[in-house]
Amino acid sequence: MQHLTTRTGGESETRAGKLIPSFVIDTAGAPASASAPPSETAAAPEWIELLPAGVFYGRDGRGPFRLDDPAAVIASTTALQMNAGIPIDYDHATDFGAPEGRPAPAAGWIRELEVRTGAVWGRVEWTARAASSIVAREYRYVSPVFQFDPKDGVVRRLLRAGLTNNPNLHLTAIAASHTASADNQTKDQRMEIPIDELRELLKLDDGATAADVVAKVRDLRAAGDAASSQLTSTHALDPAHYVAIAEFERTLTELNALKAERARERAAHTVEDAIRAGKLVPAQREWALAYCAADARGFQAFAAKQPSLVGDNLGLGGQPPADSRAGGGLNAAELAICAQLGLKHSEFVRRKRGRADFLSLERNDADLRNAAARSAELHNNQN
Repeated sequence: MQHLTTRTGGESETRAGKLIPSFVIDTAGAPASASAPPSETAAAPEWIELLPAGVFYGRDGRGPFRLDDPAAVIASTTALQMNAGIPIDYDHATDFGAPEGRPAPAAGWIRELEVRTGAVWGRVEWTARAASSIVAREYRYVSPVFQFDPKDGVVRRLLRAGLTNNPNLHLTAIAASHTASADNQTKDQRMEIPIDELRELLKLDDGATAADVVAKVRDLRAAGDAASSQLTSTHALDPAHYVAIAEFERTLTELNALKAERARERAAHTVEDAIRAGKLVPAQREWALAYCAADARGFQAFAAKQPSLVGDNLGLGGQPPADSRAGGGLNAAELAICAQLGLKHSEFVRRKRGRADFLSLERNDADLRNAAARSAELHNNQN
């Protein structure tokens, strides 16, 4: 048989050789079931909750404990063959008083166990003294003694219980609340569970018990959790949901390169338009391209504020300059010089022509001097 640890309820006990006290949970917040004072018709409850459903903890921090299979716990407890019933004592005297020679009288005997919504309940035959104490509210709670597996905290067997006012677990209070006629009502009059509908929904046999229903629900939940975990794992490897960081960085680099190339193309068109409009001179092309590629809106705002350097006569839009048609013969550089110096085209042409005439006279004088020199040299040679 596997090693099991026993827990008892009630007061803490730390002395060597004694059972370790049970896992403690505060049930003081659970209201006593009677608000009216006890009367002659009041009686101790026949059915009491002994083990809570699912996972439970103690007020002192111990746990968790698990009641995963309450039907198995009942079967294991029944296997002890305690035909007189499972004892209920006062303040766990069986565990704390009897080992020291103190009396441990019974307060009642648990004659039947059953599962209710995942918890273990018991039908108790109370002694006259215990029933009187419960009706008088001298005792209002019960605390179980159970065995559990120390590896996982799973409860394996119920051993006994004790009346106490220092409860360990969140259990239904047993303070007298029912009239004598109410206590004569059986377990069939508690909250009804639609067991037939649950059997049909879960596709169980007609003979399936409440414990079978709970077990089926747990299986379905475990299957759902496993499917969710598998779906998460599948998505982790699915390229439709995730991509490798190296692939992402490579794609991002290519995208940035395409954006930069597209920006340069747009900048080239914008700068050429500005040059044609006379907002820039051709020598500013490279600077303007860099500026426009970095900040297209800033460059457009800058160009819009610039005056036309050569007016409408630059002729860069495909039309010959007006002076060219009139015989002025100014090129783009000469037109830009006129714009910078504030000269009229005709004045520039006149000065240009005057300089040409001056150079022509100089060339004629030089030719005459050269001819005279050659004539004198020829004459000297003849002499």
